[in-house]
Amino acid sequence: MEEYVEAVVKELKERYAVNGVRCAVTKSIKESSGLPVFRSSDLPVFRSSNIQTIYFGGGTPTLLPVHLLEKILNAVYENFEMDSEIECTIEGNPEQCSLEYLTALQKLGFNRISIGIQSFNDDILHFLGRLHSGKDALIAVENAQKAGFQNISIDLIYGIYLRTLQDWKQELTTAFQLPVKHLSAYSLTVEENTLLHKRISQQKIENIDEEQSLQEMKILIEETEKAGFEHYEVSNFALKNYHSKHNSNYWNGTLYYGFGAGAHSFYEHSRSWNISNVDKYIQAIQENEPFFEKEYLSQTEQYNEYVLLRLRTKNGIDLQQLENCFGFEKKDYFLQALKKINPQYYTQQSHIVSITKAGLPLLDFITETLII
Repeated sequence: MEEYVEAVVKELKERYAVNGVRCAVTKSIKESSGLPVFRSSDLPVFRSSNIQTIYFGGGTPTLLPVHLLEKILNAVYENFEMDSEIECTIEGNPEQCSLEYLTALQKLGFNRISIGIQSFNDDILHFLGRLHSGKDALIAVENAQKAGFQNISIDLIYGIYLRTLQDWKQELTTAFQLPVKHLSAYSLTVEENTLLHKRISQQKIENIDEEQSLQEMKILIEETEKAGFEHYEVSNFALKNYHSKHNSNYWNGTLYYGFGAGAHSFYEHSRSWNISNVDKYIQAIQENEPFFEKEYLSQTEQYNEYVLLRLRTKNGIDLQQLENCFGFEKKDYFLQALKKINPQYYTQQSHIVSITKAGLPLLDFITETLII
């Protein structure tokens, strides 16, 4: 853990520039792969701009002790200019959310926490391979509130054959009885080369029932609305003023900087991603070896990402912005492709096109129709 945190801090400092002056130079991983080399002038240098959100996640950062999280957070604050209303989020699992630990995190400056509950049902948690119980999940949220977190988010998973529709309603009722301001809910997906995929292949457990998953999605939308949660993105729901600012930046195409193993960054129409293997990442950073790959996005790729991400949100596609960013031809292509979509699945009010509730289950199909 110490070595990993040292590597993250080193990367953060070396990819930082004060007033546009490069502090250090590393190489692109493409140099050792026989692909075009990005020399020092091409290295993505992250500017000390007004950072609005910090997010520790994409894994389980709460496995780290507090003093190591503090080390990373201090490096961020020392090297970047922070917005006065910074949203600072950390992800955690219930088994790590002791009151003492969460209190320490809150004092460090974390003001938002996202807890990976997934379910309050012990049988489902066992099926998912989770280490916590339903009771642990309840205690974790309670501890977060006691520790001083006002902005608490939880994750749930639906589309699991062990659960009836009534069970799913009850899980949502339980969630809304807790002091949570934000809910992320995802349909269970089975990735290849996982234990779950293997068990389904061997017919030891049932596969996902798409019809049940669809019904649970509808219940999710209905119950969140009743509880006063706004459905602002396909999988995300929040009370007023509690949208995830960080994740909203992804969907809005805002640039972002990522540090650590497997971290992604997006800036100046390009994307870079770090080595995902922790040991190889540490070694590369220590030895000043290549540790990331980079690609530049063509205008067509940028258009496709714009459409894909904006359609996921309540705000939808702004046709004027689409034309300003990509030209009249791309806008015309979009409008012609839109004619192939059933009008029940989208609304067009003035220059805004957004997906309806009826269209949400078909979002992948709709997106595929509208991209190039």
